[in-house]
Amino acid sequence: MRGKGCQRLVAVIAVGLLLSGCDMPSIGETSAEPERTEVVGTRTIIALVPDQDSAARMEQEAAATGYTALDVTQLTGLGLTMLSYRMPDDVTAAEAILALEGAVPGSTVGVNHAYRLQAQQSAADTLNYADSMMRWSAGGCRAYAPIGMIDTAIDLSSPALAEADVTARNFFAGASADSSHGTEVVSILVDPNRLDSVKIFAANVFGASEDADLVAGADALVRALDWLAGEDVRFVNLALAGPYNKLLNLAVERAAGRGLVLVAAVGNDGPAADPLYPAGFDEVIAVTAVDAHGRIYRNAVRGPHVDVAAPGVDIMVATSERSRFVTGTSIATPFVTARLAADPYFSTARGVSDTRARLAATSAEMGPAGRDDVFGFGLALADGICDN
Repeated sequence: MRGKGCQRLVAVIAVGLLLSGCDMPSIGETSAEPERTEVVGTRTIIALVPDQDSAARMEQEAAATGYTALDVTQLTGLGLTMLSYRMPDDVTAAEAILALEGAVPGSTVGVNHAYRLQAQQSAADTLNYADSMMRWSAGGCRAYAPIGMIDTAIDLSSPALAEADVTARNFFAGASADSSHGTEVVSILVDPNRLDSVKIFAANVFGASEDADLVAGADALVRALDWLAGEDVRFVNLALAGPYNKLLNLAVERAAGRGLVLVAAVGNDGPAADPLYPAGFDEVIAVTAVDAHGRIYRNAVRGPHVDVAAPGVDIMVATSERSRFVTGTSIATPFVTARLAADPYFSTARGVSDTRARLAATSAEMGPAGRDDVFGFGLALADGICDN
């Protein structure tokens, strides 16, 4: 049990999610209306409905009760329709959720939660140990499936991406935010010492902001998953972590039901934190981070949902200007995504249960025998999975 059922019971208002690149605090979860929730548009409410009849009923109910329509998006990849409204000034988010969900059975209604970038440059002088630690085959492996990623923009002028095959799309209006984080993540995925001939579908969900910390709305994340579900993508890299969110829950369920394998960071809230999401969902492979000596990253979240470990402490990555060292569970995540894409075992459609079993059989024990709450099944290994 990875905590999904009980979380649904307390999610009248789901709380914000954070993009957990590296070592910054995230928002705590509450069972009532949250005191510290972070949202994009404080008066915005979002509904996901399964069909056109439900969409029409939602539009009728919203118009009759004083909601202002903002946007309607057909999510054909997920089989949903997303409707966004401005709430009346005298209606709280909790009241809006109860009223709209009650009026339209089968709908999922929530606030537009904020996602934050987390990035930390390491001061380490460590050599690039990740590939040797995971035992990647010399010369890398051929990618058997395209990879999707949800992150910031990426800088295609970076020398590390000179030969990269990338299709990028934005899921917000206006200018893009800084591209450093997305560039670092994709540089791990397309490194020819790791993967050869890989196609990347990059969803940029971070627009420019006046705030010091960049934020992305939950609506952008749902649209990104919908786009990837409609493309020929098998694996999706999510450098995301935060409390339970029922809108994201539904989108993840729909994406997984269409054959996507989602790989997410467990998050950097520390060993005492409750499971974070999307890594805490049953449908997601949860990745933690270790250092060059196999020690767990000190801020990594622990728990029964942890599936596998990968290098994520003082990892040398490429940026637009130079290489640097970074740390965090989101830096470990693309190593696992790349390892899955390199494995011909996944050249045919297989679900998350099969993926989890494959990782269990091919990972190296790092803690007690079997699965444990710190390392999961152990260190993900790439030796012997490909013939170049």
